[in-house]
Amino acid sequence: MNMKLYTIKHIDAFTDRAFTGNPAAVLLDASGLSDEQMQLIAREMNLSETAFVLPATDSTHDLELRWFTPTKEVSLCGHATIATFHALAEEKRFGLNEHPHKEFRVKTRSGILPVLVEQRNDKIMVKFSMPVPTFEKFDGQIADLFNVLSVPTEQLDKSLPVLTSSSRYLYLPFVNREPLLKMSPDFQLLKQFLLRRGLSGVCVFTTETKHPTSAAHSRFFAPAIGIDEDPVTGSAQSELACYLYLQKRVEGTDGTIPVTLEQGYVINRGGRVWAELMVRDGTIQSVSISGYAITVMNGQLLVE
Repeated sequence: MNMKLYTIKHIDAFTDRAFTGNPAAVLLDASGLSDEQMQLIAREMNLSETAFVLPATDSTHDLELRWFTPTKEVSLCGHATIATFHALAEEKRFGLNEHPHKEFRVKTRSGILPVLVEQRNDKIMVKFSMPVPTFEKFDGQIADLFNVLSVPTEQLDKSLPVLTSSSRYLYLPFVNREPLLKMSPDFQLLKQFLLRRGLSGVCVFTTETKHPTSAAHSRFFAPAIGIDEDPVTGSAQSELACYLYLQKRVEGTDGTIPVTLEQGYVINRGGRVWAELMVRDGTIQSVSISGYAITVMNGQLLVE
């Protein structure tokens, strides 16, 4: 039997403390693996995402990244990107042993992703751009959604709109943290609700926060793609930062506007995302997110 050995790491992202934040597996060189093998490995790791690093195929990019949940491949994943570049810096790959600040062009299914890695004082900060979302009013019955979440509709913050984003996330504002932390959704019903409406996940949030410097506290559910509750969701948090700015819950009209967000505390995996909006004349030009990570396991994977 001809077995090949792969280096794999288990990393907690959007945190600098082990066993918090959002865990991801990172396979550092996936050359030679088929799509089917990548999906099987992601299923075996059984984390919300497993990232696979591949070498560049042409001069338009420095490397390629693919992300798999236990059930399907996804086009973009924030926390697994943080985890990947933390791992590459630790292993001193792709020139990260020579440059404390290095920019990358990363090929993904959603296009070329610019990533900046800054290594300072034994810490690795990873920052990258996310697509600027567009939003539209949710056209479904909000009462149906609250029923699926097992929460009374009185908990809806009526001063904010219920919106869906261009990435098919639903944003649902709550009046405060208590009902958000206590609720226990029926994930099978929620999965059906999301699939019927072509939605990938729902971000339930409130502007009442655990940390005074945060703009919002949230939970994110995506049973339609095999993730009942995600601890800290970079893609959803970058969109939430834009949502809050557009609803005038974040101050600033021009230049760089920082937005700090928190997620995952109810499942004891609390983490924070630092978003940064570039705004001109009240219009969001770009959005980026950044965060730390910590390695909790180094391993080797045998694949036949």
